[in-house]
Amino acid sequence: MNPTIVFDLDGTLITCESKQKYVLLSLLNAMDDNTAENLEAWWELKREGMNTEKALTELGYSDAKSIADQWKREIEKYVWGALDKPFEDSLPTLSYLKGSDKIGIIILTGRKCKYQVRQIVNSYGFNEYIDDLIVVDPYRAVEKKSEYLRKIKPFVYVGDTEIDYLSATSSGVRFVALTRGQRSRNFLRKVGNMQTEDDLKFLNNINHL
Repeated sequence: MNPTIVFDLDGTLITCESKQKYVLLSLLNAMDDNTAENLEAWWELKREGMNTEKALTELGYSDAKSIADQWKREIEKYVWGALDKPFEDSLPTLSYLKGSDKIGIIILTGRKCKYQVRQIVNSYGFNEYIDDLIVVDPYRAVEKKSEYLRKIKPFVYVGDTEIDYLSATSSGVRFVALTRGQRSRNFLRKVGNMQTEDDLKFLNNINHL
């Protein structure tokens, strides 16, 4: 069996910042809230480990829970999907790995709708290079990702959050964290002892991994 690399999707292969910010902005605009400048501060708080509600609370929103609940309902709607884009190195890296004819490639992500995720993956051309797409319940992400990682037994799992880290470590899989996604390098290093990378360049010479 060929060795396998498993990738998370959001914040790892595709961007997540613009979509998350714009969905929040749309909710604030609907409330006649003109504090759009809070978007950057909100995103940085999330990058340092806060969830949507806690970050909004930190910024002084008394109705943070209500806004966060609306945000959760909106964020995976297909209409917002166009705001996500592949990182510049995602397709070239997948192409390089698949071109070696030695590496299996799987995407493992926590989303609500597998059909929608497959549409997204296909629209970016990722489907030409991956061997499988696995979508798990985002509310049981660590449990379900760990379960699949134990079955797959990849030689590395590449992600961007503490959920990915916990999923990998609990299943005995090597983990590499990208710092360009939903969590900062500073936060990830507080979570645990892990390899952190700015991008996918560390995969450019697969023989040295």
